[in-house]
Amino acid sequence: REALYNEYYRNAIITEKRSRSRTAHRDVAMKSLRPAAATLLLLSSLPSRVASFSPPTRNDALPLPLPLAPNPAASSASASSSSSRLRASSLVGSGDSNEEITIEQYSACLSPQEEKRSIKRESAQYSPIDSLPKWQRAALKPFKLAKRAANKVGKVVGGAKGTKQPGSLILLRCGESEWTKTGRFTGWADPDLVGEGVLEIEHAGRLLLSEGYEPDIIYTSRLKRAVKSTWTILNALSAPYLPVYKSWRLNERCYGALTGLKKMDAATTLGTEVVQAWRNSLKARPPPMKKGDQYYPGNDRRYEDLTEEQIPLTESLMDCMQRARPLWEYGIRKEIKKGNTVLVVAHTNTLRGLMQVIDDIGEEDIQEVSMTGGIPFVYKFDSDMKPLPPPEGKISQAHTSGIFLEKPGLLKEALKQQAEWDNVVPGFANHPATPSPQVRRENTLEEALLKLKAEKEASKDTAMVVDPNNDGKLIITNMANGASTESPTIDEDEFEEFDARTPEAEITLNIQKPGEAAPGIVRMGDSNDPVVVFVRHGRTPHNNMGLFTGWEDPPLAPDGVEDAKNAGRVLKMHGFEFDVVYTSWLTRAIETAWYCMDELDEQWLPMVKSWRLNERMYGALTGKSKQMIANEYGEAQLKKWRRGFKIQPPPVSSYSLSYPGNDYKRTKYVKDLRISLMETINRSFEARELRIHRKFPKTESLWDCMQRSIPFYTQRIVPEAVDQGKRVLITSHENAIRGILMHLCEIPEEAMNQLHLPNGLPLVYNVKRKCITLLDDGSGKDPMEVHDFGPAAQYLFRPCELDDDFFDNMEQQALANQEGSKLKETAVAT
Repeated sequence: REALYNEYYRNAIITEKRSRSRTAHRDVAMKSLRPAAATLLLLSSLPSRVASFSPPTRNDALPLPLPLAPNPAASSASASSSSSRLRASSLVGSGDSNEEITIEQYSACLSPQEEKRSIKRESAQYSPIDSLPKWQRAALKPFKLAKRAANKVGKVVGGAKGTKQPGSLILLRCGESEWTKTGRFTGWADPDLVGEGVLEIEHAGRLLLSEGYEPDIIYTSRLKRAVKSTWTILNALSAPYLPVYKSWRLNERCYGALTGLKKMDAATTLGTEVVQAWRNSLKARPPPMKKGDQYYPGNDRRYEDLTEEQIPLTESLMDCMQRARPLWEYGIRKEIKKGNTVLVVAHTNTLRGLMQVIDDIGEEDIQEVSMTGGIPFVYKFDSDMKPLPPPEGKISQAHTSGIFLEKPGLLKEALKQQAEWDNVVPGFANHPATPSPQVRRENTLEEALLKLKAEKEASKDTAMVVDPNNDGKLIITNMANGASTESPTIDEDEFEEFDARTPEAEITLNIQKPGEAAPGIVRMGDSNDPVVVFVRHGRTPHNNMGLFTGWEDPPLAPDGVEDAKNAGRVLKMHGFEFDVVYTSWLTRAIETAWYCMDELDEQWLPMVKSWRLNERMYGALTGKSKQMIANEYGEAQLKKWRRGFKIQPPPVSSYSLSYPGNDYKRTKYVKDLRISLMETINRSFEARELRIHRKFPKTESLWDCMQRSIPFYTQRIVPEAVDQGKRVLITSHENAIRGILMHLCEIPEEAMNQLHLPNGLPLVYNVKRKCITLLDDGSGKDPMEVHDFGPAAQYLFRPCELDDDFFDNMEQQALANQEGSKLKETAVAT
């Protein structure tokens, strides 16, 4: 009873302090107004300021629907240790004075301008969308202001006609997690999805496809269950290239000391009414956790960019909603107003917070609003960003204007039936928690090549009986003794031909073994030195069929998934931790990043997807094998293309499916490419309206590819991450990585087409000592025997430079060894 009273008493004081803080912000604003306006504002707020708050005294009745009598189970000797921790955390004021909770630890009362700057800063830190350079943005700003003014004038004169229609908002609750299934308070803890949770999200993706919704941008939280739900739905929509913002503001409500406890155990220990009041009441907060608690978010590296005041110790439902509100006001709403369809994959309470702001739901009514799993909830808006009422015949819920794309309860019943089938047929509903790679149907050529390869594999080293003349005379042949007709499996990026005249030199590899520090590489956590790790994507079906892929977008093959997972396992074995991931907008590179992040258990990392890290554009050669190219263009021409550093293959047509400019789902995100005047005129004439079209490549030489990948590294990755001491993971393609390595390792142009990069092999670049290090995978094999780096490997694996830090480290190590020897001698003498 004493603990419950103290909890209410403190919450009442916090409410008053918040009110005073908001009043202080208003007073500061008044100073900048004219005296008359300030006087009117003061008079308008006078009644609320006169009605000052007086906290209840010890003799006042407790005005909360909480039990005043102690629960008999609370004093039971058989209470669990977790329940004891909860009761100890609930006794406010009975511990050390240093544990007292202040208003700043609950929430920060920011002014609207401060909130806007905060959202802008969070969104711009690692923006998933490429933007123009600052000088170009400054030059175009007057035109944007003029366009905005013209739109306002047109809206006043002609009404809403002609104005851009706002996009839609799609709210989706993340899939079921391990803790949700077992009935635990989850909050900011980070359990993984279960198989049923993945099925829920895949079902939601199918619903969106059936209704024709195509998201343009995605917002999600930093929690694993939400991020993996986002990956799953991106696969379901065949749109892994979509930009994704991961915001802490969309995290689930923080349950404080309840985190990790089973709901039934907490109800048994403290009483059902108490626990239900914490869960359902709008303003009641559970007991706060201590900073030493294992679930305290401040101990998690993913929240390093937050201030101590932003990290909650506990939250009420109102706190959670207010945390998400600025993201709606200055982020999501802005994108919808531009005409973009926004998908928010988050948690029940943060989604309820967004719904409360959109529909202006009252404090009492919001408790009747909820979100069901696996069913998207869609809002549409008018030109003033007011939610449109649900159409007749559509399924909605009370106090809201959105619609469900399916009747709630149908999916739950289907999953229940599937679970019953699984009891009868074991493995029927077995579904991995990690999203599977996207499955793409092969075209006729791919299907023919796959069947041909399978036939050759089946006939290899096997005696064959054939009847060539159909006259009954059989001929027996043995493929093992005859000349093999099987062409070796080649890789899409082995378009360049190795020059036998390239001199080979002795190569000294820098290899880091687990638990040891390689030259120039410091163990994670021991240094803030920046490190860049390059990983070429895993193998694809095109690799296995010997087709040049370029900007085509096949997913990873099963062995390519293993390539990506092995890269993540090796990085985890050596203790690597990253701060940001850069990749291309092609599926094979994005999926490689996903699997690496999943193995590292760092799904929350910001991921930047850029077309500048795409593979080389092979032009009209895209989707063809070397043999097909030789038959069509001749062996001599093929050799010129393979050996030439600046020779381009034949370009594709503007109307070809292989031309990147025809992929409208992706091209709208490209802002840092110059406009093509001819393409703009042609497409505008065809559409009978202005269609701005940018100059996407129709073909590229190896030099052209490097002219976009190297500037992206030097002008974006270096100032944004490397110069800030961040650890960077780059998952990309061979030719894009080649270009960056050419810049970093000073590889000469004539040797660039002699360098081969294996799939799924991490290459660790030490920024300070300018060298590449390989990681020991524990197999005991020599990497040069396992992997083929080509004749130019001598330029890639050079000895690390010896800088002052190296000698300082060596000196410190020598002193430590001397002290260890002296201590050992003293111990022996003793």
